[in-house]
Amino acid sequence: MEIHRAAEFGLLTQKLGIKPNVRVAYQLTNTGVVIWDLSDGHEYTVRQGDPNPSVGQFTLPQNIKNIIGASDDALKKRLSESWMDGWSDERETIFTELTYPGISVLGL
Repeated sequence: MEIHRAAEFGLLTQKLGIKPNVRVAYQLTNTGVVIWDLSDGHEYTVRQGDPNPSVGQFTLPQNIKNIIGASDDALKKRLSESWMDGWSDERETIFTELTYPGISVLGL
């Protein structure tokens, strides 16, 4: 899961009422985009040409909660130790969680 700051989505997340520094994830679809607010579990489905997004709830998986709650040092260690395992959803989540506050992962 790629973790981003809501501010990276500009006016879209602003119109959805998501605070700029909140962690969000997204998935592009054939008809638009689904945005997950990781702070409160809201799911926004925005369809192309439809000014009224649908709002629902989702449950953040425990492994993602654990990554978000882990210390920077613990995440650096996990990323470094799993280097030979190849790219995975978990490594992507750890990588983007580290870069969220601006931590460089070069050289890990």
